[in-house]
Amino acid sequence: NYAEFGLDGSSGIARTLALQTGLEMKRKTDRYTLGIDFDYRKATTTGLTTEDNGRFDVDYDRLFTDSKWSAFAKFGSEWDQFKAFDSRLNINGGVGYFFVRNDDALFSTRFGAGASKEIGAPDDDWKAEAVFGTEAEYQLNRYNKMKGKVEYFPAWEDFSDFRVVSDFAWEILLDDSDNLSLKLALTDRYDSTPQGAKANDVYYSLLLLVKF
Repeated sequence: NYAEFGLDGSSGIARTLALQTGLEMKRKTDRYTLGIDFDYRKATTTGLTTEDNGRFDVDYDRLFTDSKWSAFAKFGSEWDQFKAFDSRLNINGGVGYFFVRNDDALFSTRFGAGASKEIGAPDDDWKAEAVFGTEAEYQLNRYNKMKGKVEYFPAWEDFSDFRVVSDFAWEILLDDSDNLSLKLALTDRYDSTPQGAKANDVYYSLLLLVKF
């Protein structure tokens, strides 16, 4: 389990300050994996807010006995001051397959269905959607770990209406007690129907991770 914190800024013609914080928790047993992920980012330029958004995800995978197949359930919530909605909720479930699952490496895929709802948007009805996803982790050595996750959410009635969320990270252990790490992260969020807002958001971050 990790808490993470990052801060950067600049001064001159325009003064900028960006804050990012989060919490990542994961419990892994022989039968299931439970992951909880929270991220929040806020940026200001000369006192004006230019970014204010967050995301909260819960993922549960239950492995079938003596099989690499699993059943999964997912709940997601995101909010963004500069989008056409106040918040978006999504609930999904389906099946997954673990090609690799051990202490040093993970590679899995998912397919399922569910629905999403944009609260405060012009169209705030529940929308049926599919979900396709893949996730990978690899412990390169004691001090370096690579992680990546891509999820694709197309609407069942029209696959040209979709969202894609991608996360990639490199974690570098800073001390021999395993309590302090540095995280270089890239997050990309794409919405094919942004309703007047920007369709693609890319976030880069350098974070300090504290294990607890």
